[in-house]
Amino acid sequence: MLPKVTTALFTLRESQNNIIADLSEYKTKKNTHIMKKRIYLIAILMTLIFETGFAKATRPFPQNVNYKFGVKPTTITDKDALNTYNKWKELFLVKCNNGYRVTGESQDETRVEAIGFGTILSAYFADKATFDGLYAFYKSKRTATANNMMAWNVSCDGINDPGSASDGDIDVAFALIVAHNQWGGNYLKEAKTIINIIKKSVVTKCGKVLALAPGYSKESKEGPMWGGCDLTDIQYYTPAFFRIFAKVSNDNDWNKLADDTYTILNAAAHPETGLVPDWQSVSGTPGGNSNRVAYFRYDACRAPWRLALDYLWNGNTQSKKWSTKISGWANKVGPANIKDGYNLDGTDHNDGNHNSAFVGGLAVSAMCNNQAIADAFGAEMLSPKLGDLNWFVMSTRALYLTTLTGNFWKPNVALKQASKTVKRQPIRSKSLSSTKK
Repeated sequence: MLPKVTTALFTLRESQNNIIADLSEYKTKKNTHIMKKRIYLIAILMTLIFETGFAKATRPFPQNVNYKFGVKPTTITDKDALNTYNKWKELFLVKCNNGYRVTGESQDETRVEAIGFGTILSAYFADKATFDGLYAFYKSKRTATANNMMAWNVSCDGINDPGSASDGDIDVAFALIVAHNQWGGNYLKEAKTIINIIKKSVVTKCGKVLALAPGYSKESKEGPMWGGCDLTDIQYYTPAFFRIFAKVSNDNDWNKLADDTYTILNAAAHPETGLVPDWQSVSGTPGGNSNRVAYFRYDACRAPWRLALDYLWNGNTQSKKWSTKISGWANKVGPANIKDGYNLDGTDHNDGNHNSAFVGGLAVSAMCNNQAIADAFGAEMLSPKLGDLNWFVMSTRALYLTTLTGNFWKPNVALKQASKTVKRQPIRSKSLSSTKK
């Protein structure tokens, strides 16, 4: 089943049947206003078409682009990506009031990162009904505590923690730009608003380096911007997205943040394996000034995908260098032997799970290496031994397969530049830490 063919299709078909029946009745009664009523009914049908997500996308799935740089594995297909997307929807996408949400560790929980994943996926799969439903849920969970970003942990009808987590808002802002490419409308304006909020709320100066604070909460004792110089998370950084944000917002600080990502990355990356910790300080201390995970685990496993995009789209040499290093290490371990955690020197620190959250991220980094390694990791993404039924693992699997098959295309942002420089929001130097929000 194609992703846009949802239960809404049955509503549309039922409406079509009712319209046909009504038209027959009009003909029988020889209603003199039949043409007017036909036009009215056709208008209703067209409204149904657009409201149920059948609006024509500029770039429907699949696109099969060849990225400007890197290689694509020849061992997987669009069908593999589509099957995973549909499985993800079947297992984790649920209706909530007038929108959709993605279930988390329990059926009652939804995290902002899940909404970020979902909006990106539905935009790339040209699934407008799902995208609009997820974005409606996102908007319904924006809080004053999070400075009008989404609360990071919520339920359908409530909020479990009103503070933000930066990666989810960044992903939603990017997804809106993809949606603008697909359907036009007000999506780009919405993206600009969120980008500006993110900039004001969680981008901070650490000496000469720009960095991301992990979140924002007005309830935090350490200050609303929690974390930052002493505590950050490298998987929150997607330089390829930041370069798009720079164009959308006409703010070059986003390009600087993209470049400075590699300073932060290299400060903590192991010189031989390339492995990075889940959490670190901007200066490179694993775990930062906290007791958070200081090795390669379920946060850092996303970094290979996020950072590789900067090479695949833009040819960034620092992205290629690190991606080649970490995928080279992973290839020595062997795609079939990758587990869910490692110390930075490559020794085991895991639960023995073999899943797509780790294999897939490394598969994308292998696209920056060579064809043989990319093919080997691509083939492993189809292994029946992968344990992928968790919401997080299935979400990341769908994102990785979308990228691996050439369907994570670089969105086009054609904007008229303002005649005068946009006044930037000042960025204060921060060095804060906090417990998880």
